[in-house]
Amino acid sequence: MKIPVEWLKEYIDIKKSPNELAEAFTALGLMLDKPTDGVVLDLEHRMDRSDWLAIIGCARDLAAMLGVPLKLPAAHAQKGKMPGKGQLVDIKVEAPDLVRRFNTRVFRGLKVGESPKWLKERLETYGMHAINNIVDVTNYVMIEYGQPMHAQDLKKFDKQEIVLRRARTDEGITTLDGTFIKLDEDTLVLAENSNLIGIGAIVGTQKTAVDQTTTDIVLDAGNYDQANIRRTARQLKIYNETVLRTDKFLHPQLTQVAIERATKLILDLAGGEYYENVDYYPNPPQPKQMELRTNRISQISGMDFEQEAVRRILTSLDYKIVEEDDVSWQLEVPYFRTDVDVEDDVVSDILRISNYANIPHTPIQGAPPKEITSKIYAFEEGLRDILVALGLHEHITDPLVQHGAEAKNQIVLENAPTAEKDALRVSVTETLMRVVASYRKHGIKEASVFELGNTYARDGAKYTETRVLEIIHAGSGSAVENTAQLKSIVAGIFAELGLANVAYKKDGNSAKMYVRDVYLGTLKPASVTLHTEALLSVAQRTARVVYQLQNRIAEDLSLLLDMKQVGGEIFDFVKHQPLVWKVEITQEYTDAKLGDNKKSITLKVVFDTQDQPKVNEVRNRIIAALEKDFGVKVRA
Repeated sequence: MKIPVEWLKEYIDIKKSPNELAEAFTALGLMLDKPTDGVVLDLEHRMDRSDWLAIIGCARDLAAMLGVPLKLPAAHAQKGKMPGKGQLVDIKVEAPDLVRRFNTRVFRGLKVGESPKWLKERLETYGMHAINNIVDVTNYVMIEYGQPMHAQDLKKFDKQEIVLRRARTDEGITTLDGTFIKLDEDTLVLAENSNLIGIGAIVGTQKTAVDQTTTDIVLDAGNYDQANIRRTARQLKIYNETVLRTDKFLHPQLTQVAIERATKLILDLAGGEYYENVDYYPNPPQPKQMELRTNRISQISGMDFEQEAVRRILTSLDYKIVEEDDVSWQLEVPYFRTDVDVEDDVVSDILRISNYANIPHTPIQGAPPKEITSKIYAFEEGLRDILVALGLHEHITDPLVQHGAEAKNQIVLENAPTAEKDALRVSVTETLMRVVASYRKHGIKEASVFELGNTYARDGAKYTETRVLEIIHAGSGSAVENTAQLKSIVAGIFAELGLANVAYKKDGNSAKMYVRDVYLGTLKPASVTLHTEALLSVAQRTARVVYQLQNRIAEDLSLLLDMKQVGGEIFDFVKHQPLVWKVEITQEYTDAKLGDNKKSITLKVVFDTQDQPKVNEVRNRIIAALEKDFGVKVRA
């Protein structure tokens, strides 16, 4: 989320520098995504907070942390004129499962023109181009409150209506930038008289766009099914400022707040009059109620909060305290906090606003929990790392296969999902080979793939499940070359596991592999099957040559010398002194303040030791020699 500093200060009276603001936002959980330029804070939004996609939402948390009031901008909440005959824009919702609210107002007698300087500057500082006073207002309010809005020229409508429906078969739309997009039947569209005028909550069209000739508009603010919007936007590869917000869970109440704010700005900047229009809102949600217990705050934070401190934080974040006693608060969650689902979400708010840095550090009283991760699980994770390092690709395939009459030990399902998936595999090869076939279909001739999975078998009434590692190499060479590649992969695995004495026993075209009397698996002409439990039982810790890791001390020496003096001799002298590991010239410059015919060189000297007294001794000897033998002035 980009926050222009001057825009932020409209809602909070603060005198902090941009760097100080960045530190405060970081404490709240909004970390800098890029270094601040002093004008705009580019904040990284990691939490699922739709209100943090609005400057006011970010300002609210900052104001609560700093203990200053939040100043909300002026809005126009008064009812507009009632529309006369033919003045109403009819709203028809034919996809009620995708539209939660569609709030509209009609404006007539507007004067469209250039936006005032303050509005243009704020939009451009944020990163949006100014277009005209009407479009700029919709963008401004979207950034301010986080609610996307759309204004359309009513005189360009063939029929005074907006229909919200799903796109029809083979229907397409040309967007504002002139791109034609073909739509599928699950895409929400806005239409009038069968003409498409927008993709719901994503993008509009030029057909009804507001321009300098516009006098009458319909302004809408909608709330939609965010899952459908997200799917459509990603399918169409459209990701703009509108989508950024509408694929989050915005609350329907936000449309009224935004439309009242936009009404105030439109009337101030473009004049005219506004009329009440349809507000489609069939199922207004009830405010979310929640209990916050005092002991839960203490349990999570390890701190005892004063009642007044908790009350101040809750009210500054717009939580409504319905009831309060010594042990708990009954709260009404603010409508814009659609991310708050459980009590601990509220506790998190209290800890953030009081600053996580203030939580005391307390040693753990008990022992850490026992390690319960299965050894085979950790071992297989290590196998994955080995195989990926050897250049293989991992795949996970469906263990359901079609029953084969020749597979007598196969487990057949009584309630199979399909006739093609009525049994469990007895070998991972039969499902992993489909992956290899897909590689070849896409023109990939060399493929080394693996899967860690289960095989299943039955012996009479006994059922067994075996964990195996299956490897397949399919190359463009001969069968002998492919087998040689498989042997190379297996050798690499055994080397990493410290298995040096693997015995291969020929079995027809295959070879069974053993370590002592432990059967590891089978090497076949086209694949390898290894039993992971067996590998775990014989794997050894591999012997590695560990080089000593040496931390070093670096010192800077600033040298003042004659302009004609060659620095190479000095560099070479310092480089060959005891304990000196490396020398770099990090800076060389001239300046009138240095004196006539003088220059400055900065050497970074890295000493191959952590013994500071020894470093000091060598450094002092270097400085003395440079000043005496080379005639330079040294500043350490």
